[in-house]
Amino acid sequence: MINYFNSYVGFLKKFFDVRRPLKVVFDCSNGTVGLVASKLKIKNLELKIINARPDGNFPAHGPNPMVAGALKQLQKTVLKNKADLGAIFDADGDRVFFVDNHGRLVDSDAIAYLLIWYFNVKKAMVDVRTGWLVKKIVKKELNVKIIESRVGHYFMKKMMRREKLEFGAERSGHYYFKKFFYLDSGLMAAIEVINAVSKLPYSLADFADLLPAFYNAGEVNFKFNGNMKNIIAALRRKYGKAAQRISRLDGITMEFKDRFASRSFALSSETPREKLGEGWWFNIRFSNTEPLLRLNLETQNKDDLQKHFHQIKTLIDSLAH
Repeated sequence: MINYFNSYVGFLKKFFDVRRPLKVVFDCSNGTVGLVASKLKIKNLELKIINARPDGNFPAHGPNPMVAGALKQLQKTVLKNKADLGAIFDADGDRVFFVDNHGRLVDSDAIAYLLIWYFNVKKAMVDVRTGWLVKKIVKKELNVKIIESRVGHYFMKKMMRREKLEFGAERSGHYYFKKFFYLDSGLMAAIEVINAVSKLPYSLADFADLLPAFYNAGEVNFKFNGNMKNIIAALRRKYGKAAQRISRLDGITMEFKDRFASRSFALSSETPREKLGEGWWFNIRFSNTEPLLRLNLETQNKDDLQKHFHQIKTLIDSLAH
């Protein structure tokens, strides 16, 4: 009789390449990942696992790592154990989010940057919600062609196969790998982040701090019974002349004041985080799964975030019915 757990664990072990000793905490959220992660014994890796036992009541915290409070136990455990990083998986293990050695959440775009650097690929795929750290900085500094996709597993996987890509990332914590059959896997992403951190000349916290600062509103949902065409027309009237780029790949994306300094930003202990200016962008699209309008907005200047968000929210609210 085939032991599928052992077969899968053996398959995953082939991808570990931990160059220096690391201490890592996995929060499996009482989902499926704990069954596999608890069997991983890897050289140079001290792995502490919490909430490993599957339990549909989710006694530790909810199954969605991004719900308020879900990260607290992982953050405390990372700090208590002086771990190099922590990873938290959702219930079915297709999404993963990371905290650094200071217990701070690392933005998904920074993780995508790290993995693109580690894989040393010439092309990578992201969704329309992905920020300028990847679409502009990675493209420029790592000389990588960034290919955009519509949001969602179907579109990402299809695009990866068509473009023959090694790696893809969504801001929602999904990471796609050619070597994982073009699928998204939280465990595979965690393995590769561990590998990448083991190659850094400094900590994951230092890596994150060296990156240029961007300010993201997160994905904000609006109940919307109006016509999307009216939203797009209103946005074009208000912002069309100022926009440097407009895309209709998934909803509508507009970009403004796209200017970046010509210098390296990360992967060097001598490079400080710096502000880049007043550029900003937004994407508005209908949800693929719910009757919601979704807004993603990012600015280079922290003070601009609420200003632009309030203006667009006011416009959406005026056309909501």
